[in-house]
Amino acid sequence: MTATSQTIPQNTALTSIGKVVQQTLFYLLLCAIAFIDLFPFVWILLSSFKTQLEIFRWPPTFLPQNFVWDNYAEALSLLPAGQQPVSDIPYGLTNSVVVSLTSTLLILVLGALAGYAFGRLKFPGRRALLITLMMLRMLPGIVLSVPLFILATRVHLFDNRIALIITYTAFNLPLAVWLLSVFFQEVPTELEDAALVDGCTRASLLPRIYLPLALPALATVAILSFLATWNEFLFAVTLTSSKVSKTTPVALASMQAAFQTRWAVMTAGAVLASIPALLLLFFAQRYIVRGLTFGAVKG
Repeated sequence: MTATSQTIPQNTALTSIGKVVQQTLFYLLLCAIAFIDLFPFVWILLSSFKTQLEIFRWPPTFLPQNFVWDNYAEALSLLPAGQQPVSDIPYGLTNSVVVSLTSTLLILVLGALAGYAFGRLKFPGRRALLITLMMLRMLPGIVLSVPLFILATRVHLFDNRIALIITYTAFNLPLAVWLLSVFFQEVPTELEDAALVDGCTRASLLPRIYLPLALPALATVAILSFLATWNEFLFAVTLTSSKVSKTTPVALASMQAAFQTRWAVMTAGAVLASIPALLLLFFAQRYIVRGLTFGAVKG
């Protein structure tokens, strides 16, 4: 009995030590992954405060020797009178805001209507149509770039923000329809029946019952759609050619020249372009988790 009683505490101690080691290794792995993910952004952030010469210095410096704010002034074209702006980043930021917000709004409206139809209404070919819609979303963007360029040219929408809004809406709408249809399917039928008994009509079920319940899912769709359109490059560079319509990624890429590239100004522009996405993720992260969890059980 004595030997057994001594063995049990030893096994318990070994088990506790093993759990501590596993947790330590797990957190070290998470820290390593976080470092790999965050280091490029930290490097760009620090480089935005360096001069052009310091960026190319060897061996490289991690922290700026002197924090320079002129890069942000040049990126935003906040220059003294008489100096010519050297970047199209202000135009790109304006175009990105207009295109992303308009496209996201259209995706929410159309996605809610189509998601309600696929999730709650019964009609022939519903499942086949939804699968076909999702298959269109799986097409690589490079496959559609040339047809979209030809189409935009023929309808006189090339180098126009309307072409980008239509393209982004069509390309991101299938995912929104799928997410919202899965959510609407999970709403109990008894809730709909109770609303109909209380005098609610079929036409008013969506705005009065389903949309208030779908706020987390709608927030998730809005966030994912906004980020997808804000960071998109392929369609933006294919369908635009001037600063009137260029979005921020294209404006940053156009600063790279054959003989001289203003890397310091480009890094400042990249930091400015990242701020809206970071703020959106910071304040709406919980909505993303809640919205995606709704589709984890069914669908």
